[in-house]
Amino acid sequence: MIIAGCGDSPAAQECRECAAPVVLGTLGDPQIRETSGIAASAAHPGVWYVHNDSGDAARLFAVGEDGSLRATLTLDVPHVDWEDIARGPCPAGQCLYIGDIGDNQLARDALVVYRVSEPVQLVDSVLPAERLYFKYPDGAHDAETLLIDPASGEVIVITKVDSGPSSIYALPLQPGERATAELVGSVEPPTGSARITGGDVHPDGTAVLLRTRSGVFYYTKQPEQSVASALAGEGCAGPKLDEAQGEAIAWTPDGEAWVSVGEGAGAAIHRVDCDE
Repeated sequence: MIIAGCGDSPAAQECRECAAPVVLGTLGDPQIRETSGIAASAAHPGVWYVHNDSGDAARLFAVGEDGSLRATLTLDVPHVDWEDIARGPCPAGQCLYIGDIGDNQLARDALVVYRVSEPVQLVDSVLPAERLYFKYPDGAHDAETLLIDPASGEVIVITKVDSGPSSIYALPLQPGERATAELVGSVEPPTGSARITGGDVHPDGTAVLLRTRSGVFYYTKQPEQSVASALAGEGCAGPKLDEAQGEAIAWTPDGEAWVSVGEGAGAAIHRVDCDE
């Protein structure tokens, strides 16, 4: 079954067609109870990293495509409200970025993105992480979406709002310093909930995925184009997902599909294949 995820404008005709979601497996380990982010491994084929929302220890779970637990990776940092994870370039090559960016009460005066190198071997271990602190220029915001541009390395946070457009901030992060985020744009999904809960940039920089409580949206991007500029264009609605409080979404390493996970114990891992 092929589902066209496009709107009616000429720009929307460039959107990919995507197949109906299929279930790869389930996150059966009881420790994984409130998945908030997912990212594909660059070092271990077929492995995904997931993490829980607030209230958990500072740890990542390395899981197979069937959802089976491969390793638990503890980070030597706090966990206030981890909301998203992304893979992107770093001085060491490719790193994982974890966004401790949730702020439901709008009470945090400083947020942090943790950067960590993947382990060479998938065994339970403790990983050192860099702390990349930032603040907003205009007061507190709640956010659940962390994006990394694979070409430029730009780090983006998108706020979560109840209605209207979400703000897009670029983070000029430097280890050991607290940077001030720069407001670079805004985005409002074409249909459904305005509460943006996750996203990912295509591995070759040609698309951006955003998800909300009610759906997934696809934005075409040129490799040299900024994420904020791409999100100013028209998005395309993707296939509907049977997920409770969906937040986690990521492209596969080859960019031919994306996977998503909802919250709750035993959540299914959905895969959606899209054409070129």
